[in-house]
Amino acid sequence: MTRTYVTDEDLPAPLLWTGGGLLVVVVAGLFWAVWKSQFAAPPGYLFDTPTEAVEAGYCLAVAQEYLPAGAPVGSLQDEAAQFWIGRLRKLDVDGMGRAIVAGRAKLGADLKASHERDRAWFDYALDRCTRRAMNYGARFGSLED
Repeated sequence: MTRTYVTDEDLPAPLLWTGGGLLVVVVAGLFWAVWKSQFAAPPGYLFDTPTEAVEAGYCLAVAQEYLPAGAPVGSLQDEAAQFWIGRLRKLDVDGMGRAIVAGRAKLGADLKASHERDRAWFDYALDRCTRRAMNYGARFGSLED
């Protein structure tokens, strides 16, 4: 039984250079397409809220209603509420109250749709809102301990 080995001498140089060049072009094209597509999608807001202001109102409502007795000073919920209030101020929306009311209304609809699993929804919503706040640049001291 004899073994046959393929060497560079068996493949013509133009074929190697053409195939290698084509591979580099394809990889570069795919890299460019993936890089461009990440900016193509419109920004999404949490929980299908229509605007950034309503998203902030929703997350503010989550932070304020997470603990029925109120959040202790310095807790994650307190820090999150302060962040979302500041975010609403920075957005400079006409009628900050309307955004908060719309956010609370959306939270109420989501809680109603959660079918008696309010606590699980609040946990999920607080986690998503906290992550979104951190994407916006928030730093939570309660998470750094």
